Amino acid sequence: MHDIEQSVGQVIATDTQNSVDAVNRAVISLSHLCASIVEVSNASRLPITTVQSALANAGEGLNRVIGTREDLSQATRELRKIQNASTLQTVNFGCPPEYQPMGSASNRELAHKRG
Repeated sequence: MHDIEQSVGQVIATDTQNSVDAVNRAVISLSHLCASIVEVSNASRLPITTVQSALANAGEGLNRVIGTREDLSQATRELRKIQNASTLQTVNFGCPPEYQPMGSASNRELAHKRG
């Protein structure tokens, strides 16, 4: 078992949460930018080819940020594995609960209880 001080774990948790928030804001901003490009193009009655390059570039940026979000998700899973194998196993740093695949027993039990 890894011996990790709670204050150190809190630094990692805070940095992780801040990173997730920043990436989520970037996804939202780029999504808005893509929509704005299309809306302004339509409102200005521009030919579709006029803004296509700008839209494609913004869309590629959005795709890359979404990829970064996936990378961050994987890093978070790895950090949880480290936490679970440490003295911080029972410490709650305020992170959302771990992802549960739809086929997991807990979700099947939940569905059964609802039904």
